[in-house]
Amino acid sequence: MTLKNFFLGIVKLFALFLSLMLVGALSTFITLRLSTSGDEVVVPDLTGKDAVEAIRILGREGLQLKIHPQKRFNDKISADRIVAQEPAAETTIKQGRSVRVYLSLGPQRIIVPDLVGQTTRVANMTLEQNNLHSGRVIYVSRAGAEPDEVLGQFPLSGTEVSAVRGVDLLTNTGIANLSETYVMPDLIGKQVSDVENFLRSSGLRVASSQPVQYPGIQPGVIVKQSPPAGFKVTRDTFVGLYYSR
Repeated sequence: MTLKNFFLGIVKLFALFLSLMLVGALSTFITLRLSTSGDEVVVPDLTGKDAVEAIRILGREGLQLKIHPQKRFNDKISADRIVAQEPAAETTIKQGRSVRVYLSLGPQRIIVPDLVGQTTRVANMTLEQNNLHSGRVIYVSRAGAEPDEVLGQFPLSGTEVSAVRGVDLLTNTGIANLSETYVMPDLIGKQVSDVENFLRSSGLRVASSQPVQYPGIQPGVIVKQSPPAGFKVTRDTFVGLYYSR
């Protein structure tokens, strides 16, 4: 056997070995692909469904239901209905797997605190501590009451409400002489620092300047004012400002 033929034989053996390796790798890939994707299904959306209905829906797809013991408050989905799920809807998974869901507790219920006698600033802080917020603030003049004192509220203290509920306040203006009144300007959209300086230079009292979450608005921009624009005020009136955080 010549040296040339010897080397040609080795090359042929190597080519055969390489071909067998490629065929084996391809066969393994195809086998794994079929075993992992042949029974895949799309996870259905279970939001708002009860457990019995969710079991029926998942059963049609060859999936199982697993209920997480921890429930969640939700203002839109009633109690004992599904509020969240893992994996999320439209996810592709294998048949036989479980979908874990969280059930709703319904809206969180809170007892309205007593705000009468507080200033609007303290009342707003009390509401925030109880996961509530102020609604409309109506100003009236009552002799003997302190300026900016809360005279009434709705809902009344002790009422059970949802956490998203606003509480309306009836507040004393502190106006002693109705002949010395001014018209409250519109402050919405203005920078809080500029407005505070303007009010103080005008002799008006700034009761509180509170930051609030307001998506889409630049920080420091006034989104709410109290009293509202057009309301009659005096130098004794307390002005509340709410600006974007």
